This record gives sequence, C-alpha cells and structure tokens, in this order.
Amino acid sequence: MFDTRPEPDERLVRLLGYANPFAQSAPLLPPICQASALDVRQSALYRHILAPSGLDDVTLDLPGRLARDTGPIPHPDNREGYNGDHHLAYWLTGLRLFLQISEVAARHGIDAGSLLDFGGSTGRVFRHFAYQSDAWQVWSCDFKMSSVQWNLAHFPSNIRCFQNMYFPLLPLEDRQFDLVTAFSVFTHIDETETPWLLELRRILRPGGLALITIHDETTWRHMHEELRRKIRKYRPDLAGLADMPDGRHVSTWRTDDPYRCDVFHSASYINTNWARYFTVEAILPRFCGLQSAVILRKP
Repeated sequence: MFDTRPEPDERLVRLLGYANPFAQSAPLLPPICQASALDVRQSALYRHILAPSGLDDVTLDLPGRLARDTGPIPHPDNREGYNGDHHLAYWLTGLRLFLQISEVAARHGIDAGSLLDFGGSTGRVFRHFAYQSDAWQVWSCDFKMSSVQWNLAHFPSNIRCFQNMYFPLLPLEDRQFDLVTAFSVFTHIDETETPWLLELRRILRPGGLALITIHDETTWRHMHEELRRKIRKYRPDLAGLADMPDGRHVSTWRTDDPYRCDVFHSASYINTNWARYFTVEAILPRFCGLQSAVILRKP
C-alpha cells in the first residue's frame, strides 16, 4: 500500500517547531550579587550612563535607589549579554531607561497603572518599575524559557512573569495595560509583525501607550560594525547605501529559531503602516543606544 500523504512543508514544520518553548543554550546561573551590593562609588561611570536623564546627583539619589532594589543581578549569560561583566552598568542602563520611559509616559498622560515589558528578558528595565516606584503593577514576558525561569526563581511574586511563544497570542485580558514597552523586540520580528502589533493593541486600555524601539534611519547612519557586517553579508543590495531607503527591510541571518533577523523601519513606514492601528505620537531618535523609540497610543 502506497503512502499518499504529502511531504511536510518545510516552512510549516519550522513554524510548528516555534510553538515549543525556546530555551537558550546557556544554563541558569546563580546571580552575581544583590543590586544593593553594587559599588556606587564608580561615579564617572554612572554620570556618563545617566547623563540623558538630566538629573543631578542629589536628585538622582543613587545610593537610595540601590538600597531600594532588593533584587539580584543576573549573570551575563542570563541577561542577553548586556554590559558584559560591568554589572553596575547593567543596572544603570536599566535605571536610565526607567527614568526615560517614566518621563515620556507622564508627558503623554500615563504616570501609573499596569505595565507589560514585552520581551523583558531578565529584568534590566522592568525591575526598576517594581523597585523604584509604587505606581506600577509590573508584568513581563519573554519567549526564552531560561529567561522566564530565572525571573520566577529570583524575583518576588509581585513581578508577574510568564513565557510567550513565537505566535502572537498572549494569555492576558483585553484592555489590561496602561503601558507596554518592547526593547529590541520589533527589531527582530519579521513575519508576525502586524499580528503582534494588534495583540499589543488588544491588551492596551483605550488611551494606553506602547513604547517600541526600532532600527530606523538614525540607526542606519550610525550603525555599529557588527550589525553592518551582517547587512553586508545578508543584504548586499542594501549594504552600499549611505541612507536607508523608505520602507521596512529585513536581514535574515538564520532560520532555525525565532530570533533570526534584523529589521529596519523608516519613519514613513511607521507613520503609514503602524498608524493603521495606533496613533503615532512621536518617534524619538536614539532613545535606547542606537535604537529609536516609537510612541504609540491606542485610540
């Protein structure tokens, strides 16, 4: 008897594989230390990192902020490699983003409520919403199993962490959040961008904000060499261009897991396409390193 079943479609097999939890190859490692044990005397470092916040030493009260943070600092292998072995820098860059986000959100009428850090890894940013403020109910999700396991093992239960999948479906209620952040997430989403935007729209309350970082024209002009090498290798048609062309451009460098590409968005693309689902309040250049921040409001 002949087997008449069709050969499996390779793309479908790949996508179905993404339904399984995605685990980093790195093991879960013990924390480096408690945040409160970090050496605040590295004043030159924190003044350099926190310069965009515009706060002076007295207003910033860095010793007080460190004392309030009773959470542990992840090992570099459990924090996406952020800041290498510079543990104070890791904590400070998260604090800077917390201060920046708080200022931007307040300027747009959101200064408290429920926060989701979408793709929050092991808490570089969301920890500060939990430890430096009483104004927020903090949630975080990530598609990497090891990141979520680390969070569940080391953060208190008032920080609500869960694992999401590649597919755009979050186990959350409609209109649940006042603020959603997504750092270095949509810079790596290709096929499912629009469904994920709509999913974030679903969970935002009317008038709520999403702050999403992107690679844009500014990133293109000041691109670091590692990213430039990938563009030269995987998108040679774009590599020689001094200015990024309008539109959305994907550079795919692997196919065996969801974290596989770099995505660039022009301002015109955001204002034409993302504006179908949100009000585009602003695009803030170089908000997070070389990534710009798109401020979206749910109508």
